[in-house]
Amino acid sequence: MRHSMTSATALLILTTLGVAAAAQEQQQSPAQKQDALPGSPGHQRQVDDALKSESGRAGKAEPLPQAPSDGPLFVDGALNVPGAPKDSETVPAKFSADNAALDELPIVAARLTDEQRKKIAAMLSTGNASVVAIDATVSEKLPRDVEMLELPDALKREIPAVSKLKYVRASDRIVLVDPPPNRIVVGEIKN
Repeated sequence: MRHSMTSATALLILTTLGVAAAAQEQQQSPAQKQDALPGSPGHQRQVDDALKSESGRAGKAEPLPQAPSDGPLFVDGALNVPGAPKDSETVPAKFSADNAALDELPIVAARLTDEQRKKIAAMLSTGNASVVAIDATVSEKLPRDVEMLELPDALKREIPAVSKLKYVRASDRIVLVDPPPNRIVVGEIKN
């Protein structure tokens, strides 16, 4: 019973709207009908007027960023507008030495700053950890017989990027390793 009442109500509303639209269409002159067609100059004027109205903007108008009028928008792949970073990761490697170096790293490599590398080297090179002779480099698997050591808790707190890693001290470097079962070398820090 409820379903048939809902259907009857919907049909009544649609019929009323159709009659109202037909009455409005009869009141329009042929020129008004022509201007109401999508793509016509009259229709475009109506759209422009609606967008200029308070409700058409649907909120506060924000100023658009202004490109420098004296130069191109991009210079050597970097955005040339006030406040834009000069050397971001979106700048092509041929224009950015930092991005060229990142492109050479395997995807699994830990991305550490020079300052973080220095802190790790300072903390781990003075410890009593035994020195191991290994030849594994970044993205290679560490042999199963090589014992990995836990990083100090202070270092894990200070550099969260290494909190899950382990390390091995080699004669000329500190090797950062993804823990088992992977055992993949993800970083090297030269002594």
